[in-house]
Amino acid sequence: MSYFPPFSMGNDVSDPGFNVDQKQIELQLELWRDKSLYAYQAQAVCMTRLLHEIKTLRTQVTSQKEQIRALTRDLEKACKANSEMGAFCFFLPIGKKMFLDYKLKKNFELVDMNCINTAGASPVQWDSAAEGFKQIEQQFMKSMEQESRLKNIQFVVTSVLKANLSDDTREMVEGCMNSMQEPMYRTIMYYCGGLNCAERLQNIIEKGFSKEDFSDGIYGQGLYFSPNAATACMLSVPGLILVANVCIGNAETVMTKNRERDSPSKGFDSILVPGRLCDEALFPNSRIAQEYVIFSPLQALPVGLLMYRSTTSSDHSREGTHHASH
Repeated sequence: MSYFPPFSMGNDVSDPGFNVDQKQIELQLELWRDKSLYAYQAQAVCMTRLLHEIKTLRTQVTSQKEQIRALTRDLEKACKANSEMGAFCFFLPIGKKMFLDYKLKKNFELVDMNCINTAGASPVQWDSAAEGFKQIEQQFMKSMEQESRLKNIQFVVTSVLKANLSDDTREMVEGCMNSMQEPMYRTIMYYCGGLNCAERLQNIIEKGFSKEDFSDGIYGQGLYFSPNAATACMLSVPGLILVANVCIGNAETVMTKNRERDSPSKGFDSILVPGRLCDEALFPNSRIAQEYVIFSPLQALPVGLLMYRSTTSSDHSREGTHHASH
């Protein structure tokens, strides 16, 4: 049930000289529209985070199940070896028998520990995401195929240049992430930059991001990332796209443009914006053009540089015709 309080226009309605303030009504409607849009954006961010968490947890569970199976096989082998030697234990030295018992006990402890970690919601580890390069390649091609404007174009990753960062750099990034409002919100995204300074990409995968890589964008001065590969490709060097593990933390939805912005609002770690390519002619679906902006270079850890090429369907058809003629 809903209750709407009564209101009255007063006795002035019957007055011929009465004039409704149309401008004020339009401003109120505009304010209501903006608030509704902000609420929708906040729900979209929440669902996106939930989806990333589900994908990450499923990947982690799969990896730990494989570890459990491997440990179980080792345990069975150890039990079998121990049982075969059981009849001859009185021939074994006491020290060797104690060592076998200790090894068997440790195998049981490892299996139990992995079962506990699988059920828990432990934080995402950088290594677990950085090693899945095959999955990253497939995700890139899938993201490009889903873009309606690229239906007749096929994309192939020709090579991957893995990031080679020092342990000190990784420790600094991890320390920064752990000090954020929401350190667990980390996800693989594509770097929307480097178009005007391609030489910086090599430096990024060797030393990490720095303030030299900041973009002077319409939503602020920071590092721009997108979960959509097509958006990042339009803002990157043709044929090259940098993949990074980004900690968006507690993201704030921002609609207003501000080139002077150099930090998120208090209590937030990053901002989610409509995107610099938010144009109906380029992207009919505004969500595709969305970008995340971070203002600290230690919030992103480069994973690798993908080198790709594209071919159109017409190229394949011509190639098929050429072979058929021979």
